[in-house]
Amino acid sequence: MDEIQRIVARLNQPPFSKNLRLVDFDEKSPAELLQLLNDIFTSMDSTMKGDVRDEEDVVRASRMGNFLQMLKCPLLPQDEDRRTRFTEEFGMGSKNVVYPVFHWALTNYEKLCKRAYLGKYLVRIEPPQEFMQDDTLGDLVERYKELQVEFKGTHQTFDSNKATMSRPGAELRAEIQQLEDERRQLQDRIEKLKSNTRNEIAFPAMLAATSSMRQEQDEEVRLQEKMREQRHLLDIAEQRFQETQRRLSALKGSATGGHSAEAILKELQKDVQETAKVIRGDMAGERNKLQDTIARLERQRLEPNRTIEDVERMRAQVRQLERQKDEMRETVEKAMSSRGDNKLGMFRQHANMAAAKLMQKEEEVESRLKDLTAVRGEVDELEAKVNDIAAAAGGGMVGPNGRQMTREEFKEYGAQLREKSHKYKLQKTALAGLRAESVVLHRTEQILKGRDRNLEEFLTQQEANAGVSGYRDAQSKLEMASEQTAEMDDMKGQTLDEISEIVKKINGQLEEKKTKLKPLIKELKEVRKEYQECEQDYLDKKQRYDSVAVGLATERSMLEGECDELQDECLQEESRYHYLNCLSQIASIGLEKVQQEEKWTAGHGRLLPEFANHQELYQNKINQQESLSKQLRKQQKKIKENEGGNMYQRSLYADLHRLLSAKVKSRLGGNNNGNILGISGQLTADTMDFGTAQVVRID
Repeated sequence: MDEIQRIVARLNQPPFSKNLRLVDFDEKSPAELLQLLNDIFTSMDSTMKGDVRDEEDVVRASRMGNFLQMLKCPLLPQDEDRRTRFTEEFGMGSKNVVYPVFHWALTNYEKLCKRAYLGKYLVRIEPPQEFMQDDTLGDLVERYKELQVEFKGTHQTFDSNKATMSRPGAELRAEIQQLEDERRQLQDRIEKLKSNTRNEIAFPAMLAATSSMRQEQDEEVRLQEKMREQRHLLDIAEQRFQETQRRLSALKGSATGGHSAEAILKELQKDVQETAKVIRGDMAGERNKLQDTIARLERQRLEPNRTIEDVERMRAQVRQLERQKDEMRETVEKAMSSRGDNKLGMFRQHANMAAAKLMQKEEEVESRLKDLTAVRGEVDELEAKVNDIAAAAGGGMVGPNGRQMTREEFKEYGAQLREKSHKYKLQKTALAGLRAESVVLHRTEQILKGRDRNLEEFLTQQEANAGVSGYRDAQSKLEMASEQTAEMDDMKGQTLDEISEIVKKINGQLEEKKTKLKPLIKELKEVRKEYQECEQDYLDKKQRYDSVAVGLATERSMLEGECDELQDECLQEESRYHYLNCLSQIASIGLEKVQQEEKWTAGHGRLLPEFANHQELYQNKINQQESLSKQLRKQQKKIKENEGGNMYQRSLYADLHRLLSAKVKSRLGGNNNGNILGISGQLTADTMDFGTAQVVRID
């Protein structure tokens, strides 16, 4: 019952949509069931379409049975007798046979549709063995099998490609959802960056610079890619040109006979060696130039900027003195506040004035240093360009600051170095003496401090007795602060004077260098002008080259297209030639067979000892089939005539068998060794022999 319910439920679904009920399906006649099953087969294979009522039972059963066999139905019995019985019941529409076929076909519908499609092209054709003697038919059968194998491979490739390329909808939806999440995350990041950079004043300029840089990078990548393509095309063109030259030289050599292959090969090897030498020489020269430039730039990078370092050192000393002054001021203020005296107002006023003056001078020095740094940058840039020009010209000596020096300047520079070296040695000797004297003085100081310790304790005790404890410390600190303030004022004045002198010297040096660099700048402008002219010339030639290259590429593509068309035409003509040749051979073989048949018909030879030619052979086979057909018709007629009596006799024998079986069972219940109605032999519950039963006719 469950099986029938599943059949009805599947028939109500697409592509059938029969709208059946379980009662309607159960009340259908055998012809209607077969028509419904044929509709299912038609949906699998359109060649099965037809009305089962217009066909005979044998034809219908044979057609559907062959289709089930092609689908490899497991319900078909393997035994010949059982298969014949199955076919008969199937042709009559027996529900015991049709229902399982319904269930199997509807359960495996998708797989059976594919199998039906493949079965149309993979059905085996086995002609009778006597027909396989024909060579043409044998070739056709072999070709048919080869095409079947090719079809299998193509279909497997299609299935594998379909399985790898197609993705289910769930996977696509998951990928879309992931992309949406990434898009939201990116939007959140962009909004966060916008909120963080909204108050940045320089951000739009930086963003514009970044965008322009990225565009330039993309443009650079595109140009590099285009350059690689052009180089590749150029290499291909050069290879073809060289190959054409080699062919031309080979043709000339073969035409004149004056050069052998070995001589041509030696000449080519010699050309290759000369070209390699030229390339190695040029590359070595360029490498040496680059190494010299790198070494010069490295020396310039390592050289210290002495003037700026001196200024920084002086500024560090000033900051250190400022810290010491602040510490002393705090100490003095604490001491005076403890005594309640305010006599240091004048000192504070002088100190504030000096500090204001110092800050003013420091700001002036910083502005001057900024101007100096900017001018030095310009000077270094100009000197680097001048050095490049001079290095390209091949002459000049480089000074410690990276600029070119004349011979006289170089001599002066050497004398200054010798003088500084001599001063360094003298200062080193004096420093050693001062260090020795410092050691002696330090030891003397320790001894005196040890002797003076008792005196200090006595004075401290006297101050305590007089009620003025700390008087000497405060007085010494005040004196020390006054001395340090005076020294600091002197040092500030000296520092300001030195800074003024340094600024004057820097301005003088700048003016002097500007005067010296004027002719070089003029020369640099001329060189830039020449460079622009050369660059314009290069761009013009490059444009002409690009136009010529595009024209050649277009012409080459046209020639390649024509070549491909001619090659396809040649292949088509060649294929047509082979096809016509095969037809000609087939026709010639057929003609030979016809001629041989005419000879056998005329009496020149025989096909077989029993038959003179194919006509007699086939006529004999036709006569045999006709006689066999007549016998089968007679047998069929006899079976149809005796069908009623035989069926009636069969039913009587069946009733008799049931009657005897019942009596045997009843007798076996009382006596296991008795005879029933004249049955001879021993009867048991498991084995009974009805072959020797003597049936008594009761009138």
